[in-house]
Amino acid sequence: MTDQGSVEYTHLAGARVLLEPYDGWSRRIPDDAAEWQKKLYPLIRGIRTAELDGGRTLCEIAAELRVAADLFETHPDGSHPALGKIPRAATESRTPETLREIARHLENWNTDWRTYGETPMDVWELSLRFPRFSQILPIYFGQDGVAISDDMHDATSEDGIRMYIEQTHPRCPWVLPSVVAECHQAVALFHTEDQMDRFFSQAAMAGGSGSEDFTDFFPLFARLCVEHLREAHSPLWEPAK
Repeated sequence: MTDQGSVEYTHLAGARVLLEPYDGWSRRIPDDAAEWQKKLYPLIRGIRTAELDGGRTLCEIAAELRVAADLFETHPDGSHPALGKIPRAATESRTPETLREIARHLENWNTDWRTYGETPMDVWELSLRFPRFSQILPIYFGQDGVAISDDMHDATSEDGIRMYIEQTHPRCPWVLPSVVAECHQAVALFHTEDQMDRFFSQAAMAGGSGSEDFTDFFPLFARLCVEHLREAHSPLWEPAK
């Protein structure tokens, strides 16, 4: 049984990622398992893919869902602080049971390759690949971003990127390599300016690219990060003698 007094909001972060498609005042997890299995399929596939990069495992998220189920049994109104943004089932009394059903589904997830390849990616699955840009693009280059604020109304995208790098320094070796990776993932996954704009500025996040098109912005961002690491932090590692 869960020690409910020790469970904090952050302890269920993985469960929130998985259930995000059902987050919202009017949304509920369907009682019909076939419905939520189809809806969550791309996200589950994305989480399984992220495991290879050191992300949460499906079994870890299943454990979080079981904790949430225990909490809903004693706090059916969702009043426990850890249950914030954890959606309920369409039939609210079934919420603990539904969460445990999803947990079992994750633990036993073993899809066939045809379904794996034929199921399109959705915005939630793709968003898993851009955890840093989900913060950087809105904060620095969004509609009210600091890199395009009144104080920097003449600034270029390069100026904004350099400002971000400067504010990241001296933590750059632990931050910028992952930003570079997300730049290249963006270029690999989205092949036109329209695709990039609809994803990064509309569907997934309220981001922007400053004075540049996204197709030029991401390669520029990656290049400036690598140049900074080379000029200010090299060598980052040398073999033991």
